[in-house]
Amino acid sequence: MKVIDLYRKNKERFPKYVILIKVGVFYETYNEDCYILNNLFGYKIKNIGDYCRAGFPINSYSKVIEKLDKTKINYLIIGDEIVKRKFNKNQYDCYVKVDLNIDKRIDEIYKKLKGLKLNSNISVILNKIEGIL
Repeated sequence: MKVIDLYRKNKERFPKYVILIKVGVFYETYNEDCYILNNLFGYKIKNIGDYCRAGFPINSYSKVIEKLDKTKINYLIIGDEIVKRKFNKNQYDCYVKVDLNIDKRIDEIYKKLKGLKLNSNISVILNKIEGIL
């Protein structure tokens, strides 16, 4: 079974959990769970065909678990053993929505910028954005 298939199978059973799977010397997660790791730790998200992936080395395991516990986000870890943590007030949706809202805002800005492309002020705006990046 591919790792992404293992993730999807467990995500069906535990939709409001961050699913972390040990792969060699890394822990990986996929799809919407990537946004939580990106939001909490700044881990990069890699798009791979019809899904995305984020991960961290095993030496960061304690830091990640500590932060998930502190922010009260349910998680399921599939590794040498299976660890499942459930909080009474799971904050999963709060951390997923933050990044989804950012994506929506970026899309809205993109649409507005496309509408302004004939406007001379657009060059000034784009130069400022490029300066930030």
